[in-house]
Amino acid sequence: MSRAAIAAMTAYTLELRDAAIKLNQNEGPDDLPRAFKEELFRRVVNRSWNRYPDFELTELRSALARANGLEPDQILAGNGSNELLAATVATFVGPGTPVVIPRPTFALYEKLVAIAGGTVVPVDIDPATGVLPLDAIVRAAGPASVVIVCSPNNPTGGVLPPDGVDELLATGATVLLDRAYGEFDGGRATSPAGAGGIARAPLITFSTFSKAWGLAGLRVGWLASAAETCREIRKVKLPYSLNIVSEAAAILALENPWLRDRNVERVRKERARVMDALGDAAFPSQANFILFRARAGLFDDLLARGILVRAYAGFLRVSIGLPEENDAFLAAMKELA
Repeated sequence: MSRAAIAAMTAYTLELRDAAIKLNQNEGPDDLPRAFKEELFRRVVNRSWNRYPDFELTELRSALARANGLEPDQILAGNGSNELLAATVATFVGPGTPVVIPRPTFALYEKLVAIAGGTVVPVDIDPATGVLPLDAIVRAAGPASVVIVCSPNNPTGGVLPPDGVDELLATGATVLLDRAYGEFDGGRATSPAGAGGIARAPLITFSTFSKAWGLAGLRVGWLASAAETCREIRKVKLPYSLNIVSEAAAILALENPWLRDRNVERVRKERARVMDALGDAAFPSQANFILFRARAGLFDDLLARGILVRAYAGFLRVSIGLPEENDAFLAAMKELA
């Protein structure tokens, strides 16, 4: 029989629905060029697939270090940032550890805390603005606590102010900063201020190749922190969790940063257009999605027109898609107004 905390939980799920236009998972709208894929498979076709990947992921960690001005021992990589979040929570959260989390945010955070036996200290985001409540988070945090914050936040799209990370660290808390959407906000969430930037204790930052890089199908994530913090998390992280194809894809992506930059530029341009069309119903977003107030039944009405978005109580979240996908979404919204 499972533990009581697990028995009380529900699984993280996503209801599968068929739709011609899929704007519900915050994926990058642009697939990688065929030439990228062909080069990737040229690199891995002669690898020995019967052998495990490099235990330390040395080549990928070195490439990430060069791209971000860090040292390889300040980086861990794995099978998506979710795996690394799970390892980090297991490292720093035990029975009764207070964990400050703004709400609403990515549901996985609270599940990981519950599994570890921690105590969630929720801080509500203002439903009128969607702005991350930095002052309230700071008041709730302290030296014995952990703070988990996503900036830009999923699903509201709000960000911490430029000095927000420094204010959180000043509380003495261990800060887990999820910057899955950081590339879309102009770099504010990507490069926290202060000595050591994204790789200083007690700050752990989490990044992904799934969004801006367009590699969601290959599941590559990485974290940065002080070397001693990475050594502790490594004790918990599962071994051999990243396969040789995904590792090679991430390395190849880092050799071609123009792909990320192109994707980000396109998303930001389309985001501004969609947000303008949604008007006052939309929350200001610095991510690759927009949360907006919605009448009852709008989710089903959009789905009937072949457009799949994500539903929340009283709100819908739409990912920024290709221009033609956004056109179809906005046309449907106009018809359904």
